[in-house]
Amino acid sequence: MSVPGSLGVLSPIIALVDIVFIVTLGTICLSALNGRDLSVASNWSHCATSSAALAVTYSIFGQTSNLYAAPNLLKLRWQIQQSLATWVASFLFLSLLVYFLRVGTWLTYGELLAVFAFGGVGVVASKLSAVKLCRHVTEQRALSSYRVIISDYSLEAASHPYLQQINKYEYTTPKHFVLLDAQDPDAGLDRARDVLKDVVDFVRAHDVEEILLVIPWNRSELIFEVQGQLQVLPVSVKLAPDMRANQVLSHPAFNFGPIRAIELQRAPLSVTEQCAKNLMDRVLAAAGLFFLAPLMAIVALAIRLESKGPVLFRQTRTGFNGRPFTIFKFRTMTTCDNGAVIVQATRGDRRVTALGRWLRKSSIDELPQLLNVLRGEMSIVGPRPHALAHDNEYNRLIASYAARHKMKPGITGWAQVNGLRGETPELRMMKQRVDSDLWYIESWSIWLDIRIILLTVLRVLKSESAY
Repeated sequence: MSVPGSLGVLSPIIALVDIVFIVTLGTICLSALNGRDLSVASNWSHCATSSAALAVTYSIFGQTSNLYAAPNLLKLRWQIQQSLATWVASFLFLSLLVYFLRVGTWLTYGELLAVFAFGGVGVVASKLSAVKLCRHVTEQRALSSYRVIISDYSLEAASHPYLQQINKYEYTTPKHFVLLDAQDPDAGLDRARDVLKDVVDFVRAHDVEEILLVIPWNRSELIFEVQGQLQVLPVSVKLAPDMRANQVLSHPAFNFGPIRAIELQRAPLSVTEQCAKNLMDRVLAAAGLFFLAPLMAIVALAIRLESKGPVLFRQTRTGFNGRPFTIFKFRTMTTCDNGAVIVQATRGDRRVTALGRWLRKSSIDELPQLLNVLRGEMSIVGPRPHALAHDNEYNRLIASYAARHKMKPGITGWAQVNGLRGETPELRMMKQRVDSDLWYIESWSIWLDIRIILLTVLRVLKSESAY
């Protein structure tokens, strides 16, 4: 038996299940770790309150990161990655809140870490179950929406991209009306009016929930005619965008008084977003330099002992808005090229020292760039900066290349965590890297930065493409 609705009906249900799951798991975990008897009201209250705070924070962060958006409910890998990033962000936020407000002092650090670990595993298990449920519901057509489609000419549902998406997420469309006849173009609006009368009769005779118009937006006269004829019906009427309009509508919309405008190109960051990103960069860079100082001192000494030359490699690179800056790295090669022609390192490159090969493989050679972050020249996350010689070359070959400089370059980035790092012997490889960087600039958020930082630890340090 099916029920009216779409995959979006499951979104609030899954969000509620997540809250109940985290509260239950957290309460049981905390009580077990403390050896507390939950029959005692105060013990139960402490455990349940802490778990509820974590669950609500996770739910709020999940909503803001589109964790429960209907199109994302079927993406297993995305759900796992996003839920883990949301869990980490929620836990860090509450931990800082507890620390500064001096609440929850009855919990030890060991208990907090245990809850974090068990909860992370539980969140992943929950997402596996949720995605499996949503896929099962989709395959079994357990949800159905009784709707009518109206188009200008006949459509093939198997090939029309919009109808494919409707069938995937919104399920069935039982009735399809065609307004115009390609074989009789002279009929025009007269034929459309006759078809619309049939639509009105059909909707009144059946429990139709909504009407979808799949009409090109340049047919404004036909669209207004349809709107006028259907206004007698008490059902929702929606106009589907054509392919060109859909590309425009994918951008954010804003109101300027009574005028609604589409932002075709966003400024990389608003003033508030710049402050948030800069604050996170400076705090992480300062913390990184403090905790990694012993390791960096050992690496510097090893470089000095292994080969002649400076410990730090300095090279001019292009930064934010095309401004040049000097990047710092641990020296990993016998040369320190910084001219008009720079040859990328290749596998088995004789210029790379023995120690340098390990430093490049582990990305430890990038650590001095934390100084660039503190100086405001770089960010923790952003498009990777290239040598000026490479910038000049690829500016000629890739039209959108210079758009990478709309945001500060980063120590790591979206391209890097997706395996697009190291040597680029083919132009298509650099195009892929540029496309990834531009997607990051358009899609930036604090949560995306946190996700990339976490993925960097899991992926970049294990990459086979750095040598």
